[in-house]
Amino acid sequence: MKDKIKKTIFRLFAFIYLTTSTLIIFHTEQLSASENVETVLIKKVSKSYTNKFCNSIGFGLSKESAMNFSLKENNQVFNKRKGFNSINKELLAEEIAISVVEKCGFPINLSGEKGILEFKNYYLLKDQKSSRTS
Repeated sequence: MKDKIKKTIFRLFAFIYLTTSTLIIFHTEQLSASENVETVLIKKVSKSYTNKFCNSIGFGLSKESAMNFSLKENNQVFNKRKGFNSINKELLAEEIAISVVEKCGFPINLSGEKGILEFKNYYLLKDQKSSRTS
């Protein structure tokens, strides 16, 4: 019985030692940084846009007015930011559409995959038009 306890304690300490030494040898903070700069920027722009859009809808603006306002404001805020002009518009539109539909899709009659696709296409169309007029 005593030998069994000693073996169990030895195995536990061996496990802790191996785990600790592995974490010290392999720098885990470097391994966890898997998101690239573009992904972080897309999330920031999406969050900002969603807040502006949903607040505009909450104040009673139409979908189109809220879209125009949010696009204009976001472009002014992020235009000078490094990498904003080269951002993947498809990924940005997808992230924004998901976020908008989740946060305030009900008042504008958008829900589910269909709502996300509809908003994404509408966003890309409006973004393209606003890019041409700028």
